[in-house]
Amino acid sequence: MRPAVPTSFDIAIWFLDRARADDTYLQPRKLQCLLFLAQAHYAAGHEGWPLMPAFFVVDDSGPLDPNVYQALQNGRPNMQENPLAPDVLKFLEAVWNRYKYSDALRLDQLIVRRGIDEVSVCNRDQSEVTLTAMQRMFGAGSSQKNKNRIVGPTLAETATGRKVTITKWSPARKKTAG
Repeated sequence: MRPAVPTSFDIAIWFLDRARADDTYLQPRKLQCLLFLAQAHYAAGHEGWPLMPAFFVVDDSGPLDPNVYQALQNGRPNMQENPLAPDVLKFLEAVWNRYKYSDALRLDQLIVRRGIDEVSVCNRDQSEVTLTAMQRMFGAGSSQKNKNRIVGPTLAETATGRKVTITKWSPARKKTAG
């Protein structure tokens, strides 16, 4: 199965840049959890297809892609970024909006609760968490599937080329005297 994005670094750099745009610091372990969750939600919502070529393990601190973790150990690398498809950008924005206020510990706890039946998650022995396991964790059951489905904002482009988010209009509420 061909991933939607050519490298895991493209996704990691997108999350780092998105955190910087929100003027927040993205801890290395939180970044790893976000990468894991993005891969898991994508697999659950796209019939098991991977978002990125990645290898995830779970240790005492939570999930991580050891290659990306080590490469980003000294900060954001200076590398050429591949442009991401609009549907991938929409998906990543939705993942970011869903989990941006959670810290690494809370994200790890979420992953552990979802992976209660997965040996690699429960043992925390650095064994691989397969894409199939991720799909089971975040896509099992019809009620779970709808609950875990990541739906992002609708993105569009103005006549000048600026990216905008399309949201439902609702009129302003009138203030009542009282």
